Amino acid sequence: MYWEYYVVDVLYWVGCTTSHIVPRISEKMISILTKVGVDFRVLGSRERCCGYPLIILGDYDGFKALAKDVVDVICNEGVSQVVTNCPGCYRCFNEFYPKALGVERLPFKVIHSTQFVYENIRLGRLRFKDSVKLRVTYHDPCDLGRHSGVYDIPRNILTSIPNIEFVEMERSREAARCCGAGGVLRILIPQLSTQVSITRIKDDVTPLNVDAVITACPTCVKNLRDGASISEIFYNLKHIDILDIIELIDELTL
Repeated sequence: MYWEYYVVDVLYWVGCTTSHIVPRISEKMISILTKVGVDFRVLGSRERCCGYPLIILGDYDGFKALAKDVVDVICNEGVSQVVTNCPGCYRCFNEFYPKALGVERLPFKVIHSTQFVYENIRLGRLRFKDSVKLRVTYHDPCDLGRHSGVYDIPRNILTSIPNIEFVEMERSREAARCCGAGGVLRILIPQLSTQVSITRIKDDVTPLNVDAVITACPTCVKNLRDGASISEIFYNLKHIDILDIIELIDELTL
């Protein structure tokens, strides 16, 4: 059904949200890929949506057709590994695509950007600069955490950074509160989506007195930034930066 030979090492799958809403994350990811010296490529205008909204909304036939098209496009690139920032894309490729296409696994490996970064830190390809002191917490994206089981790697990255003080939210890991944008809620009921993000900031983050919330999902970044801005203006809370872990790592590594 698919090809057998690979030429290029990595395809960076940017994802819709990263590309159109928070493009700075893609700039930082490309910087990291360049730093570690990996041979990579991007699809550019040929990259389509992974189809996650389709399956969430119940359009299984449309999702299956899209999944086949996306896999065929990636196959033609001759890559052995796909890296993505988006937990929704990550889950889609690893969980939904094989089921839709009737295969045990895809002919290329799909990893999340945190897995890529952690491996390159471990191998010494990413080295930290002397960093400023920063007190941070970590927000678990639903699709990366409770749906895909990736909890430790982002935390291992944060605790490996010099001068970073990491504190855990009470509602974290399996019990983490959603950012409010998951399951296309931001599209269908935007007011509720925003209110959930405000609650995450007011009730879960503010008591920790952190400088920044680090997450590993472009959609969480967008929604939590909205919640933090509204909380700062209307509830007179301190300013808190919301960063994707890729933004932080690129700034602090050689």
